Amino acid sequence: MLLKRLEYNTIPEITLNHTQLEMKIQVEEKVNNQIYDFEKVKCAICNSDEYESIGEKDRYGLKFYTNLCKSCGLVYTSPRMTQKSYSEFYNIEYRKLYVGEAKASKIFFDNQKLQGQRIYNFIQKSIIKIDHTSSILEVGCGAGGILKVFDERGHKVKGCDLGEEYLSYGKDNHNLDLEFGFLNDIKVQDKFNLIIYSHVMEHVLDLDSEIENIKKKLVSNGYVYIEVPGIKEIHRNYEGNILKYFQNAHTYHFTLTSIQNLMLKHGFTLVNGNNYVQSLFQWTNKNNQNVNNEYSSIKNYLLTTESLRKFNAFYPYHIKMKIKSFLKKLGLF
Repeated sequence: MLLKRLEYNTIPEITLNHTQLEMKIQVEEKVNNQIYDFEKVKCAICNSDEYESIGEKDRYGLKFYTNLCKSCGLVYTSPRMTQKSYSEFYNIEYRKLYVGEAKASKIFFDNQKLQGQRIYNFIQKSIIKIDHTSSILEVGCGAGGILKVFDERGHKVKGCDLGEEYLSYGKDNHNLDLEFGFLNDIKVQDKFNLIIYSHVMEHVLDLDSEIENIKKKLVSNGYVYIEVPGIKEIHRNYEGNILKYFQNAHTYHFTLTSIQNLMLKHGFTLVNGNNYVQSLFQWTNKNNQNVNNEYSSIKNYLLTTESLRKFNAFYPYHIKMKIKSFLKKLGLF
């Protein structure tokens, strides 16, 4: 195993509230009672089954097997829950475990809107302008806060998700067109100009099928925005703690390179992207089967980040965030 600290035990790496603890126990019971089934998979980009084991647990203390593909460098989860098990998990436990709240709240929706504004700005900088007549679809929309930003600018918007309570919040409070289900469950006559996957693609089990379904819902030369938690940004966004990064809902752990490897083989061209990872792709129908192997760079990054973990509390960004959090508690920010 690459990282010994990630050997399985039930101890969470983050502080869990009462709701989160309940959900953790509930998930563990379903796993132990084989209500949640698991499956082994190969690398989704190069189809190799040659890998190096990274760890066996996630930040909640749940059993979670992460692997590093030796052929292309994709980090992926295997064994993982089956689609049937994940669908139940998303509808019942996921948001409560991840957010710590049983239902969507105004705070959650407003945070989604802030994310939506960041996405809107990124897209505007990447292409000249998003036409107001453009139609937008978001997959994994939650309560629809991201879509609300586009809705307020005159766009026709639609969203889908597997969390019924969060969908109800967006429909009942903001009159958004949201429905329960996957991308392939969306039944519309018109195609979309832009499809958004904000912190969703890492949850998808069958990436090839998902991207082929995207093409069926997208206009020719349309765009796909994909944002995922970049595995090479752990030193910035997770206090340099790899264990705080991994969570059981994420089946893939991307870099900009691995997202590009995936999209290129399906005929998408990168328009703009960064290591965070924010990326915008255009469907140009120019397939490229070449894969950039980043196995060595990912392995070195993980080992280096783990070795420097104790020093990351002194990283300027983390000091700034801790001061900001302290001031918020005092009501001074």
